[in-house]
Amino acid sequence: MTDRTSPLLLLAALLGIPAAGLGVILFDLQIPRLIYGRANPLLLALEIGSLLTAVALFLLLRSRLAIASAPRGLYRDVLDFLGMARWHPVVKVALAGLLLLPAVWFVHGERWIVNLITSLGRRALALSDVQDALDTAAVAYQLTLLGGVPLLFMLHLLCRWKRSGRVLPWLFLPMFFLGTAFGVVVFGTLAHFGD
Repeated sequence: MTDRTSPLLLLAALLGIPAAGLGVILFDLQIPRLIYGRANPLLLALEIGSLLTAVALFLLLRSRLAIASAPRGLYRDVLDFLGMARWHPVVKVALAGLLLLPAVWFVHGERWIVNLITSLGRRALALSDVQDALDTAAVAYQLTLLGGVPLLFMLHLLCRWKRSGRVLPWLFLPMFFLGTAFGVVVFGTLAHFGD
């Protein structure tokens, strides 16, 4: 039965994971706001629902990709990207950079928060400067993921296309980070003027 429904499950994952992931990215301000008690309940529910949907579809996709009748070709490459399966090491390094660089930037630029939380404890979360800094960190992740995930997908496809090349994918890594920085600037500018 599952083999017969597998194409429908794969299609659901193909469409659902990007949609749920976009929901997680767009509503990611709600988790920092939950920490200091100012989250919008509706938006928080949407973010948590999107996160749970993305995780459920991801696990479903991983189970479907493990069977022998999994598709081949470009469709498989796209599904592998969404299921984080058979990724080239360059793509893994790029993803780690996407996740770590905003945190490093935040800790470097906002060191005072660490000192403030260390000295005041949970009471520091009541300060508007701390709340603004947490919102800024969430926005930094939003912009980084919006600018970087499409480039990560292109890097994944490039690594699949150039399977025999060992050095070439690594040469594209600096361009990936430059492209992500450009995307952050573009999305940040659009968000600024959109307000």
